[in-house]
Amino acid sequence: MYDMSVELCDDKITQIGIQSIVDFYQTLAKDKRQFSEGEAFFTGIKSPFLNVYFDLRQDRKDSALLVETVNQFFSQQQVPWTWFVMPASKNHDLTRHGLSFLEEAPALYFDLSNPLPDFESDFIRIEEVDGLSDLKEWIQPVNEGFQIKANDEDYRILNAHVMKKDNKKIRHFIAYYKDKIAAAGTLFVSKESVMLHNLATKTKFKKLGLGTALTLRMMKEAKAMTFQHCFLDSSDEAFNLYKRIGFKVYCTTSIYIKS
Repeated sequence: MYDMSVELCDDKITQIGIQSIVDFYQTLAKDKRQFSEGEAFFTGIKSPFLNVYFDLRQDRKDSALLVETVNQFFSQQQVPWTWFVMPASKNHDLTRHGLSFLEEAPALYFDLSNPLPDFESDFIRIEEVDGLSDLKEWIQPVNEGFQIKANDEDYRILNAHVMKKDNKKIRHFIAYYKDKIAAAGTLFVSKESVMLHNLATKTKFKKLGLGTALTLRMMKEAKAMTFQHCFLDSSDEAFNLYKRIGFKVYCTTSIYIKS
């Protein structure tokens, strides 16, 4: 268990972080629907975490009609989906309208105007994936790390399509350990910030510094592009790694799923 307490209470940082993750889903989306205080994104991937409604309301009461409308949107697409409340809040009536609490996830921030930690390894080599790549090497650690079937092609195809359409917004990296494919990650370039996604390491290469090396490499790329704000959403497993690098919790996200 780890401490998800918010360390950085800054409304501007929170808003930039929310804009960054909404922009990421918008970039991946095959279809979307705009609401007065929220957006729904459909990516076509059969994962509830890749078909998402962002609830950005100030007053999250009287949600019955909204929940029904959002559910209709995703039901037409025939995909599982989740409802994100960001920043996390329990001041709502969502569970009374067919949504069940799934988890609370930490959202992390690093100010790139600060120095980055040093990390070196003679055995780790990191390369950026070519913009015309089919991502067949990149997807290997991603599928394994996120426990997706090795022969599942959907996320690879989606990312390859997005990268070829606009490779200035999405950059993929592969980490090799002794010249073997070991880890992967994505640097997403938003308007005012960058966000790190898809950070994953193959099981047999864990605890060798690959997550640290890959995270720092992408942060260095962002710093070279003169970005100040760097965000990521952390898994339980990687939380302490990011904390050691210097990331701070700026908010958490409450995630709900249709019962």
